[in-house]
Amino acid sequence: MNELPPGFLLRRPELADAEGIVALLVAGDIADLGRPDSTLEDLLADWTHPRFDRSRDTWIVVAPDRAIVGYAWAWDRVPHVDVQADVHVLPEHRGKGIEPVLLDLLEGRGREHAAVAPAEAGVHLAIFAKPGGALAALLASRGYVRVRTYLRMTIELKAGYPAAGAPPGIEIRRFRQGIDERPVHELIEDSFSDHFRFAREPHDEWVSRRVLHPEFDPELWFVAWDGEEPVGAVLPYVFGDLGWVRELGVKRRARGRGIGKALLLETFRAFELRRLNRVSLGVDAENATGATRLYESVGMREEERHDLYHLTLRGAR
Repeated sequence: MNELPPGFLLRRPELADAEGIVALLVAGDIADLGRPDSTLEDLLADWTHPRFDRSRDTWIVVAPDRAIVGYAWAWDRVPHVDVQADVHVLPEHRGKGIEPVLLDLLEGRGREHAAVAPAEAGVHLAIFAKPGGALAALLASRGYVRVRTYLRMTIELKAGYPAAGAPPGIEIRRFRQGIDERPVHELIEDSFSDHFRFAREPHDEWVSRRVLHPEFDPELWFVAWDGEEPVGAVLPYVFGDLGWVRELGVKRRARGRGIGKALLLETFRAFELRRLNRVSLGVDAENATGATRLYESVGMREEERHDLYHLTLRGAR
């Protein structure tokens, strides 16, 4: 096992540490992106994910001056099989031995999941890293393999975008809380079923992570209807001064009619009415449905990219 530098302390975070962790995340955002990209609300929402246990799935590193300088978490997005994890270190403390310690802990947590995973399932730990960065090199040195690249695409609304409008035969309505949860969840499942890393999510877990998120606002969610059938949906949130499109999905049989574009443009208009200028989303660079081309067609451009690395903890049987 690797060891922390002298005087540094490793422990589990308490709820009272949340603001200190966000300060660490924001410092990393500014160093890597040039602006804040993390919020307290999003961190607390992460801690309420189904199956997430802060006492087992998170760690912080505290410097001698009692500042939080490292944070790591792991969550089995597919129970005991696909374990998503992340490592954050305060920029001025990067490369000083904190990252290997946190990776040791994450990999140990991953092996705990592997020990109770279904007998036939392969198990892996998944971590994102910037291409060519120090974390990517460290992951590769530990046996992680790059499996995918994801893009963050952004539009500055003040630069202009096409006018919104529904395709013929389609009506776009706002999400009705208490009515539309199940049909929208089923629609999202259908639209993402051919995507990389897709895994079906129980309805109660989907509601917990989406509708019960502290930044959920039903006025920002839009559903495209073909008669009485929902065929598309967009699920945006506001994080600080950023509009974030968490999910945009169109049923496979309804693709090619301009529904996704119409939903996205309706979202831009809703954000603009709230005086937000920047809108971003994430997309698989190898997405087979043409999502990247759609986003480019409405004025979005690649802002950054991250590689997804997998460490195989147990092969499929």
